[in-house]
Amino acid sequence: MSIFMFIIVSITWLISTLPFLIPYQILLIYQNKKLGVKLSMAHFVCVYIFVYYFTGVLSFTGIPSILDIVYNSFEIITSKGLNIHPDEINLIPFYWLTYGVQPYIENILLFIPLGFMHPLIWKRYEGLLRTLLTGMTFSLIIELSQLFNQRITDIDDLLMNTLGTFVGWVIFRLLKKHLSKLQDKIFVQHPNNEKIPFLLRKEACFYTASAFEGMFFFFYPLLRSLLIPFLRSLFGFVLM
Repeated sequence: MSIFMFIIVSITWLISTLPFLIPYQILLIYQNKKLGVKLSMAHFVCVYIFVYYFTGVLSFTGIPSILDIVYNSFEIITSKGLNIHPDEINLIPFYWLTYGVQPYIENILLFIPLGFMHPLIWKRYEGLLRTLLTGMTFSLIIELSQLFNQRITDIDDLLMNTLGTFVGWVIFRLLKKHLSKLQDKIFVQHPNNEKIPFLLRKEACFYTASAFEGMFFFFYPLLRSLLIPFLRSLFGFVLM
Protein backbone atom coordinates (compact mmCIF):
# COMPACT_ATOMS: atom_id res chain seq x y z
CA MET A 1 0.00 0.00 0.00
CA SER A 2 2.82 2.42 0.87
CA ILE A 3 4.57 1.51 -2.41
CA PHE A 4 1.44 2.40 -4.38
CA MET A 5 1.20 5.66 -2.44
CA PHE A 6 4.83 6.45 -3.24
CA ILE A 7 4.21 5.84 -6.94
CA ILE A 8 1.27 8.26 -6.93
CA VAL A 9 3.23 10.94 -5.09
CA SER A 10 6.38 10.55 -7.19
CA ILE A 11 4.42 10.79 -10.44
CA THR A 12 3.01 14.04 -9.09
CA TRP A 13 6.58 15.28 -8.59
CA LEU A 14 7.18 14.83 -12.31
CA ILE A 15 3.83 16.36 -13.26
CA SER A 16 4.71 19.48 -11.28
CA THR A 17 7.70 20.09 -13.59
CA LEU A 18 5.71 19.98 -16.84
CA PRO A 19 4.70 23.68 -16.88
CA PHE A 20 8.43 24.46 -17.06
CA LEU A 21 9.66 21.44 -19.04
CA ILE A 22 7.22 21.62 -21.95
CA PRO A 23 7.84 25.27 -23.00
CA TYR A 24 11.60 24.69 -22.81
CA GLN A 25 11.41 21.51 -24.86
CA ILE A 26 9.21 23.13 -27.51
CA LEU A 27 11.81 25.88 -27.94
CA LEU A 28 14.64 23.33 -27.89
CA ILE A 29 13.07 21.13 -30.57
CA TYR A 30 12.20 24.14 -32.73
CA GLN A 31 15.70 25.56 -32.49
CA ASN A 32 17.39 22.26 -33.25
CA LYS A 33 15.04 21.53 -36.13
CA LYS A 34 16.10 24.80 -37.78
CA LEU A 35 19.74 23.71 -37.39
CA GLY A 36 19.09 20.20 -38.66
CA VAL A 37 19.84 18.59 -35.31
CA LYS A 38 17.61 15.69 -34.24
CA LEU A 39 16.91 14.84 -30.62
CA SER A 40 16.41 11.09 -30.27
CA MET A 41 13.64 9.42 -28.32
CA ALA A 42 16.31 7.73 -26.17
CA HIS A 43 17.60 11.19 -25.23
CA PHE A 44 14.16 12.39 -24.13
CA VAL A 45 13.51 9.20 -22.16
CA CYS A 46 16.80 9.63 -20.30
CA VAL A 47 16.24 13.31 -19.49
CA TYR A 48 12.77 12.57 -18.12
CA ILE A 49 14.24 9.80 -15.96
CA PHE A 50 16.80 12.34 -14.76
CA VAL A 51 14.12 14.95 -13.95
CA TYR A 52 12.05 12.30 -12.15
CA TYR A 53 15.10 11.29 -10.11
CA PHE A 54 16.02 14.86 -9.25
CA THR A 55 12.53 15.75 -8.06
CA GLY A 56 12.91 12.79 -5.71
CA VAL A 57 16.18 14.23 -4.43
CA LEU A 58 14.47 17.55 -3.77
CA SER A 59 11.60 15.83 -1.97
CA PHE A 60 13.85 13.69 0.22
CA THR A 61 16.11 16.61 1.14
CA GLY A 62 13.09 18.78 1.95
CA ILE A 63 13.51 21.98 -0.04
CA PRO A 64 11.11 24.79 0.87
CA SER A 65 8.20 26.01 -1.22
CA ILE A 66 7.50 29.55 -2.35
CA LEU A 67 5.15 29.83 0.65
CA ASP A 68 7.98 28.93 3.04
CA ILE A 69 10.21 31.57 1.50
CA VAL A 70 7.55 34.26 1.76
CA TYR A 71 6.54 33.28 5.31
CA ASN A 72 10.02 32.84 6.77
CA SER A 73 12.06 35.38 4.83
CA PHE A 74 10.95 38.25 7.09
CA GLU A 75 12.41 36.42 10.11
CA ILE A 76 15.67 35.55 8.34
CA ILE A 77 16.33 38.62 6.19
CA THR A 78 16.06 41.64 8.49
CA SER A 79 17.13 45.27 8.34
CA LYS A 80 20.11 44.31 10.51
CA GLY A 81 21.21 41.51 8.19
CA LEU A 82 20.66 37.77 8.22
CA ASN A 83 19.07 36.33 11.33
CA ILE A 84 19.99 32.63 11.32
CA HIS A 85 19.56 30.52 14.42
CA PRO A 86 22.86 28.77 15.33
CA ASP A 87 21.08 25.41 15.70
CA GLU A 88 19.95 25.53 12.06
CA ILE A 89 23.40 25.59 10.47
CA ASN A 90 26.42 23.32 10.96
CA LEU A 91 29.82 24.21 9.50
CA ILE A 92 31.80 21.56 11.42
CA PRO A 93 32.63 18.54 9.20
CA PHE A 94 31.51 15.15 10.54
CA TYR A 95 29.80 16.78 13.52
CA TRP A 96 27.04 14.14 13.56
CA LEU A 97 29.31 11.12 13.02
CA THR A 98 28.97 9.96 16.63
CA TYR A 99 25.21 9.59 16.07
CA GLY A 100 25.77 6.97 13.36
CA VAL A 101 26.88 6.66 9.75
CA GLN A 102 23.47 5.97 8.19
CA PRO A 103 22.72 9.64 7.27
CA TYR A 104 26.16 9.90 5.66
CA ILE A 105 25.61 6.76 3.59
CA GLU A 106 22.13 7.92 2.56
CA ASN A 107 23.48 11.25 1.30
CA ILE A 108 26.19 9.50 -0.70
CA LEU A 109 23.67 7.11 -2.27
CA LEU A 110 21.29 9.96 -3.05
CA PHE A 111 23.77 11.71 -5.37
CA ILE A 112 25.36 8.67 -7.04
CA PRO A 113 22.76 8.71 -9.87
CA LEU A 114 23.54 12.37 -10.56
CA GLY A 115 27.24 11.63 -10.97
CA PHE A 116 26.38 8.70 -13.24
CA MET A 117 23.59 10.19 -15.35
CA HIS A 118 25.19 13.54 -16.21
CA PRO A 119 28.10 12.07 -18.23
CA LEU A 120 25.82 9.34 -19.59
CA ILE A 121 23.35 11.83 -21.10
CA TRP A 122 25.56 14.86 -21.82
CA LYS A 123 29.00 14.48 -23.36
CA ARG A 124 30.29 17.75 -21.88
CA TYR A 125 30.03 16.18 -18.39
CA GLU A 126 32.34 13.24 -19.10
CA GLY A 127 35.15 15.11 -17.37
CA LEU A 128 35.31 14.75 -13.58
CA LEU A 129 35.64 18.44 -12.66
CA ARG A 130 32.47 19.64 -14.39
CA THR A 131 30.37 16.80 -13.00
CA LEU A 132 31.79 17.24 -9.49
CA LEU A 133 31.16 20.99 -9.52
CA THR A 134 27.61 20.37 -10.73
CA GLY A 135 26.87 17.97 -7.88
CA MET A 136 28.43 20.31 -5.32
CA THR A 137 26.54 23.35 -6.69
CA PHE A 138 23.16 21.62 -6.66
CA SER A 139 23.80 20.33 -3.15
CA LEU A 140 24.80 23.81 -1.97
CA ILE A 141 21.60 25.31 -3.41
CA ILE A 142 19.54 22.66 -1.59
CA GLU A 143 21.36 23.27 1.71
CA LEU A 144 20.99 27.06 1.52
CA SER A 145 17.30 26.77 0.65
CA GLN A 146 16.75 24.78 3.84
CA LEU A 147 17.43 27.93 5.86
CA PHE A 148 13.85 28.94 4.99
CA ASN A 149 12.02 25.87 6.33
CA GLN A 150 13.69 25.22 9.69
CA ARG A 151 15.82 22.31 8.46
CA ILE A 152 19.52 22.08 9.33
CA THR A 153 21.88 23.43 6.68
CA ASP A 154 24.77 21.02 7.09
CA ILE A 155 28.26 20.95 5.59
CA ASP A 156 28.25 17.17 6.10
CA ASP A 157 25.38 16.88 3.61
CA LEU A 158 27.31 19.00 1.12
CA LEU A 159 30.44 16.87 1.49
CA MET A 160 28.61 13.54 1.26
CA ASN A 161 26.49 14.64 -1.71
CA THR A 162 29.65 15.72 -3.53
CA LEU A 163 31.28 12.40 -2.64
CA GLY A 164 28.21 10.58 -3.98
CA THR A 165 28.53 12.52 -7.24
CA PHE A 166 32.16 11.43 -7.47
CA VAL A 167 31.25 7.78 -6.83
CA GLY A 168 28.60 7.96 -9.56
CA TRP A 169 31.12 9.41 -12.02
CA VAL A 170 33.63 6.64 -11.17
CA ILE A 171 30.95 4.00 -11.82
CA PHE A 172 30.24 5.64 -15.18
CA ARG A 173 33.92 5.60 -16.13
CA LEU A 174 34.24 1.94 -15.16
CA LEU A 175 31.23 1.05 -17.33
CA LYS A 176 31.90 3.49 -20.17
CA LYS A 177 33.00 0.85 -22.70
CA HIS A 178 29.80 -1.10 -22.10
CA LEU A 179 27.71 2.07 -22.37
CA SER A 180 29.18 3.40 -25.62
CA LYS A 181 26.40 2.03 -27.87
CA LEU A 182 23.73 3.43 -25.56
CA GLN A 183 25.47 6.81 -25.50
CA ASP A 184 25.50 6.91 -29.30
CA LYS A 185 21.70 6.83 -29.13
CA ILE A 186 21.44 9.34 -26.27
CA PHE A 187 24.01 11.96 -27.21
CA VAL A 188 22.90 14.91 -29.33
CA GLN A 189 25.14 15.03 -32.37
CA HIS A 190 25.69 18.66 -33.33
CA PRO A 191 27.55 19.41 -36.58
CA ASN A 192 29.49 22.33 -35.09
CA ASN A 193 30.58 21.82 -31.50
CA GLU A 194 31.97 25.36 -31.31
CA LYS A 195 28.57 26.94 -32.03
CA ILE A 196 26.19 24.82 -30.02
CA PRO A 197 23.03 26.86 -29.27
CA PHE A 198 22.58 28.09 -25.71
CA LEU A 199 19.40 26.06 -25.07
CA LEU A 200 21.17 22.85 -26.07
CA ARG A 201 24.49 23.69 -24.40
CA LYS A 202 22.78 24.37 -21.05
CA GLU A 203 20.26 21.53 -21.36
CA ALA A 204 21.27 19.85 -18.10
CA CYS A 205 20.87 23.14 -16.21
CA PHE A 206 17.43 23.78 -17.72
CA TYR A 207 16.17 20.32 -16.73
CA THR A 208 17.53 20.69 -13.21
CA ALA A 209 15.98 24.14 -12.91
CA SER A 210 12.65 22.69 -14.08
CA ALA A 211 12.78 20.16 -11.25
CA PHE A 212 13.48 22.92 -8.71
CA GLU A 213 10.74 25.17 -10.10
CA GLY A 214 8.16 22.41 -10.26
CA MET A 215 8.66 21.38 -6.64
CA PHE A 216 9.07 24.98 -5.43
CA PHE A 217 6.10 26.58 -7.20
CA PHE A 218 3.66 23.70 -7.80
CA PHE A 219 4.15 20.51 -5.81
CA TYR A 220 4.69 21.86 -2.28
CA PRO A 221 2.33 24.86 -2.29
CA LEU A 222 -0.41 23.31 -4.49
CA LEU A 223 -0.35 19.67 -5.56
CA ARG A 224 0.67 18.24 -2.19
CA SER A 225 -2.25 19.97 -0.46
CA LEU A 226 -4.58 18.36 -3.01
CA LEU A 227 -2.92 14.95 -2.70
CA ILE A 228 -3.14 14.64 1.08
CA PRO A 229 -6.99 14.46 1.28
CA PHE A 230 -7.06 12.11 -1.73
CA LEU A 231 -4.51 9.69 -0.28
CA ARG A 232 -6.12 9.86 3.15
CA SER A 233 -9.47 8.90 1.62
CA LEU A 234 -7.83 5.92 -0.09
CA PHE A 235 -5.59 4.62 2.67
CA GLY A 236 -6.68 6.35 5.87
CA PHE A 237 -3.16 7.73 6.38
CA VAL A 238 -0.56 9.65 4.44
CA LEU A 239 3.15 9.02 4.01
CA MET A 240 4.51 12.30 2.63
